Amino acid sequence: MNAEIMRFCRVVMRNAGDDMPIRASQFAVLSIMCTTPGPHVPAILAETLHVSKAMISAHLAVLIEHGLVVRVPSPEDGRSVYVMPSKRGKDLFNKISQTNNEKMNLIKSKLGTKKFDMFVRLITQVNQIIDK
Repeated sequence: MNAEIMRFCRVVMRNAGDDMPIRASQFAVLSIMCTTPGPHVPAILAETLHVSKAMISAHLAVLIEHGLVVRVPSPEDGRSVYVMPSKRGKDLFNKISQTNNEKMNLIKSKLGTKKFDMFVRLITQVNQIIDK
């Protein structure tokens, strides 16, 4: 069972496209920045994803290295830094999101609406259980 779940996750990420220059965990950080108003503070990103500040710093370093995220000095406090997705980051997020939506539509068409809705409910319940 665990192997099938891991396989599903690998297949979903593999099907995200060859343009995926980052890991899924780094994409999660980019996703938050692209779907919630910013600018974003690394500490809040860490809290949102339930990971350490060090982990977020490592993810942000990779995202910045790939030109997907930019650092912006805080206008209120010169010591603070905000992070925001770059145009390239937004473009990658939109492309991967579109690919994922296409895959979910394919799954829905093959399973049927009733089974697909059950699938989504189960994933939601599992996420709530493990995301505490």
